Amino acid sequence: MVDHDQWRAAEQRRRKLAERLAWELAHPDPDARPNALSDFVAATAMQVHLTSTIDAQIAFDHAPRLIALGAQFGCIEGHGGVILFVHCPEGGMDDWSLVVPYEPFTGPVLVCVDELKDHCMWISEDDQRAREALSRLRTEIELALTTREALMDRGSPPPD
Repeated sequence: MVDHDQWRAAEQRRRKLAERLAWELAHPDPDARPNALSDFVAATAMQVHLTSTIDAQIAFDHAPRLIALGAQFGCIEGHGGVILFVHCPEGGMDDWSLVVPYEPFTGPVLVCVDELKDHCMWISEDDQRAREALSRLRTEIELALTTREALMDRGSPPPD
């Protein structure tokens, strides 16, 4: 049996990690070389192939729908661009948080899961399937944000 307090602590740690990663990507060291990762991101992110992890595939599939339907997500803006972070719903069956450079859509796409504790997956673009998945993710997030705005304009309850 899983201890609820341990599960909750792992979820909070994952969410906090994702938000820190987003902040680090949005606020890179201005003296670092272009596209350099902060020491924190470099030490935390492990490059993986998208096809090797079901958790990342689930995050890629679910995040745009959750954004469109009003799930919790955040946006951090800095001189590194606009970085989005999306968390799976609390108490759900999945345990992921997704960190996506949105504007510009360059840099690492990161997936945090409870099992990795203080680390995250950096989805590598080294094969055609991953590049297609990343391109699709960008398009679906843009559509999700448009859908979310349209629902709110029509009077749907604002996201929590």
